[in-house]
Amino acid sequence: MENVLIKNFSSKKVNRDDGTEISCDPVAVERSYNLLINGTRIASLMASPSDLREMGYGYLLAEGFVKEEDQIIEVKVRGDEIHLFIEGSEKIENLLELRSSACIGAYWDQQEEKISVESDLTVDQSTIFRALHHLKSQTYDKTSGSHSASLVDEDGTLLLKTEDIGRHNTYDKIIGRALIEGIGLSRKILLSTGRQSAGMIMKAARNGIPIVVTKAAPLSSGVKAARETDITLICFADDKKIKIFTGTERIKTKKNC
Repeated sequence: MENVLIKNFSSKKVNRDDGTEISCDPVAVERSYNLLINGTRIASLMASPSDLREMGYGYLLAEGFVKEEDQIIEVKVRGDEIHLFIEGSEKIENLLELRSSACIGAYWDQQEEKISVESDLTVDQSTIFRALHHLKSQTYDKTSGSHSASLVDEDGTLLLKTEDIGRHNTYDKIIGRALIEGIGLSRKILLSTGRQSAGMIMKAARNGIPIVVTKAAPLSSGVKAARETDITLICFADDKKIKIFTGTERIKTKKNC
């Protein structure tokens, strides 16, 4: 079966000491998609060509366009357009969001959100370390050009996993799949390979996810957002250590300081 996430390209490899050679290199595939809500284009983004319907559902919830599942009427993928149909009489502004590595989300700078994630979930540090292997990605191993995200339960058991060239997209896809499969998020852990900005944290907060773990770094806006929404933010996670930036009370550690 053809892998739609990877395409091979030839390259000329130049070795420092012993000449050149022609090689065939797997490269992560990206495509441009327009997102339309009730016929109005509200975003243009680059994404991997998989789980697009799930991404549409997740985008609506993660960016705060809807608060509840029953506000979503339908999501349809038509070529390079993802059509999102929602209930409500609110006017959808013609907000064009071009996602890039610096994107922080459509609404973070444009509306005041007072969200507090209420969850009594606590997990042992061993659960976090054990769950990290669920982020392993064949696409990344082959291309070094993709992100992955995983959703695990409080025991570290894998529930959902996705990959995309965009870190924001992986959260949308996870949240959308959780909605479609009827998986509640209030006692789940979201794992990522991407940097955590405010936009990333707000996607989790709007859906009540209490713990976010990444192998990468936080950004200052992400730490601030995690504090304000009462999310436990864990960064620089690997098999030897984790760094808890906010919400330390949710993680049972061997020593507390």
